[in-house]
Amino acid sequence: MSLLTVIVVLATITMTFGALIVVFFIRAEKNMFWGHLRIPSILWATTAVLAASSVTLEGAGRRLRRDDRAGFFRLTAWTTALAGLFLAGQLAAWIQVLDSGIVLARNPHAWFIFLFSGLHGLHILLGLGGLAYLLGRTREAASGPKYQMKTRAIANGVSIFWHYLDFLWVVLFTLLLTWRR
Repeated sequence: MSLLTVIVVLATITMTFGALIVVFFIRAEKNMFWGHLRIPSILWATTAVLAASSVTLEGAGRRLRRDDRAGFFRLTAWTTALAGLFLAGQLAAWIQVLDSGIVLARNPHAWFIFLFSGLHGLHILLGLGGLAYLLGRTREAASGPKYQMKTRAIANGVSIFWHYLDFLWVVLFTLLLTWRR
């Protein structure tokens, strides 16, 4: 995965979420379209889990740079497990919002929870694909400078993508928490 590919993908994600955030602000200014919504508390936990996954992925990268394939594999597996936990928590938040009795047709604030977390979740699934590829690639020891270099390049691209998704979720979660409550 080249750095140019990562930049193009992140630019596309930024434009997509940027447009959604603009719509979020415009809709929030119209009182007739906005209602109070209690943000599910599980989103705090999922945010912490996602941050932890970035920490484990960063540790994995350090292991890879030291040629510790087993350590890289173990920490990447932890990152993958934390990502799955994040997605499960997001689904639990959806269920909490639906069970809260909020009428979605009259409260777009609730829709933005689904829109932001759902679209972000799809990108997390893409990141999981990259993590799964790295796990498969590093499961068994392999040698050769070309193999090592390609593995590091892929790991770097996946890491940049993953950290960006972490940052993006913090921005989206902050908007849901603070804007026009």
